Amino acid sequence: MSVRHLVATACVAGALSAGCSPEVLPPPRAPARHLPAEIDVPADAPPPGSGRVILDANGERAQVVEALRDGDDDVVRPVCLSTPCVVDLPYGPHPLVFRSVTDESRQSETEIEVGPRMKVLRHNLGERSDGGALNTLGVSLLVLGTLAATTGGILWLAGASDRSASLEGPGRIVTGIGVGTMLLSLPLLIAGRPSERPGATTEWTLTGEPLPPGLCNPPRSVADRH
Repeated sequence: MSVRHLVATACVAGALSAGCSPEVLPPPRAPARHLPAEIDVPADAPPPGSGRVILDANGERAQVVEALRDGDDDVVRPVCLSTPCVVDLPYGPHPLVFRSVTDESRQSETEIEVGPRMKVLRHNLGERSDGGALNTLGVSLLVLGTLAATTGGILWLAGASDRSASLEGPGRIVTGIGVGTMLLSLPLLIAGRPSERPGATTEWTLTGEPLPPGLCNPPRSVADRH
């Protein structure tokens, strides 16, 4: 096998591995349009310049934070300790992150435009997977194989140009081991490919219709923000 053939094989292996980016899975079904049963809407109006929002994670307990940009820094601001909850937010767009309180892999983002009319936002959580042990092992083998193939290729080329150095034989062996290790990493990277499933959101505005009588329990969390 020539140096060119081995280098080409290594490049193909590297390209295939680089192509194993996170797999984007289809989102879950959007939640039904109904109010959560375990919530109480305060009788007092929200502060001036703020709108009221009912947040629900489709029946799951989830923390809700707002992801903000402050200059060059990313700022995470708590909004709701556990859904369902009622929050008062300033008018305007609010990027929200829902995180399950029982499963760290279940989290996803959504956004709401807050105005003077009360809104309901129900979010079905997505999830993220880093691929676990298979991905970790595959990445480790890929790195080791790349280093071995690179080192072997250098020795091989040096031996081919200088026969007295006796490096061509060891260079071939090390290069072959490196390429084989890289190829071995591919099925592990494919089997342990990271994945990401976006969430699904149902949002609507309450247009003055009376709230169901079941909404009488204390709120899980109320955040007044000015």
